[in-house]
Amino acid sequence: MWKKIKSVVKIFGILSLVVVLLLLLVSLPYINDRGQQSICIENCYQIIYSNTRESFVEIIDQKDTNTTWRCVNPDYIGDNARTSVALLKVHKAGSTTIASILYRFGIRRRLSFIMQKDDTIRFWPKTIDKAYKGFYPACRDNKYDILNIHSRYNGRDILTKYMREDTYVIAPLRHPMDQMISAVYYHGYINLLEKINKTFEDFLDNPNILNKDTGVVLLTWNLMSYDIGLDDFDIPNGVSKSYLKSQPKYIKEIDRFLNWTEENIDFFLIREKFDESLILLKDRLGWRIEDLVYFSLNTAAEPPKRNRRDTNRLRIKTEEFSYIDYLLYERMKLKLDRMIEEKGAELEVEVSKLRSLNKEFSEYCLEKVEVDSTLYGAVKILGNKVKNEHKDNKCCIETAISEIPYSEDIKKFMANDCNYY
Repeated sequence: MWKKIKSVVKIFGILSLVVVLLLLLVSLPYINDRGQQSICIENCYQIIYSNTRESFVEIIDQKDTNTTWRCVNPDYIGDNARTSVALLKVHKAGSTTIASILYRFGIRRRLSFIMQKDDTIRFWPKTIDKAYKGFYPACRDNKYDILNIHSRYNGRDILTKYMREDTYVIAPLRHPMDQMISAVYYHGYINLLEKINKTFEDFLDNPNILNKDTGVVLLTWNLMSYDIGLDDFDIPNGVSKSYLKSQPKYIKEIDRFLNWTEENIDFFLIREKFDESLILLKDRLGWRIEDLVYFSLNTAAEPPKRNRRDTNRLRIKTEEFSYIDYLLYERMKLKLDRMIEEKGAELEVEVSKLRSLNKEFSEYCLEKVEVDSTLYGAVKILGNKVKNEHKDNKCCIETAISEIPYSEDIKKFMANDCNYY
């Protein structure tokens, strides 16, 4: 009898201990002090790079329910998450920031990147098949998971010769007027105009005045469409909207191009609704909000100023010579607006969470955002300076660095058989 009682007491004691331990584990994640969130960030990255935990810990700030932090194992990927993504980089539309997100997602999960073995960090204006000189070997199955360097797109059939069949193809777009102005200043066309005693107004009246300078038309008119495959269609670039609309064969070909983009590109992000686009993309990829954290990259320090009158004139002129970009942008923006409306209030909550994460990351990691003379561009480009106390924090550095450094990181990563060096 006593033996049975002792056994029951022993079992009860073990069960009580288990319950206490479970209660402790449940209570640990919740931290009321907002200052502890920064500690979570650092712990998060220690976990990410040391692989010391199998699961993630969620820490919710009770004072601000819009802010949610997760410290995650890098190998954790949701059951339905896509890991093969091709970014079609579009000039001056937020591509570098998106490429940085893909860089961090892929490198932490040992995914294979398309990257040339030589000094090349971009293929543009060549397509992948034309640029191929020898990629670093894929780390598994002889197929690549991530494309995030600049190349021109020529369709899913060509892409999947190198990448997986289920690769999700994405591309950013921006209002054609803003995109064109950004390209003109970024690539130094204003300086070229000054050398021939012409103004930006002259350029708008007659864009062909810079034709002798290689690539100028390609880097202004219908540039977004050119980046994603326009050159493979029988449509002349650098000609006016009125001319294109007067030619039935071109109207038909433009319609074919727009339909082709919808068939060959899975998702378009819109620069003017960047965070909303990222959240909707997250849903389609099966990723987490934490995977989307970003600092803006490749941004001009002093964006061109213009008054309302100039804006109206610019809109008319850019639509005249970038008519196809306008059609593409308006069509894809309408699709995105419908997605935003369908997701409703839930989207607003998630956008708020992403912005809170970005703000806290920035406050934790960055000393300041300042002009970086090492960055390419005819205008001054902003760079992210990491705080000295976090100079060895890989996550802060990886989120802050610009295109050339992260491209070099990818080369080292691929050369080391997809192992983080």
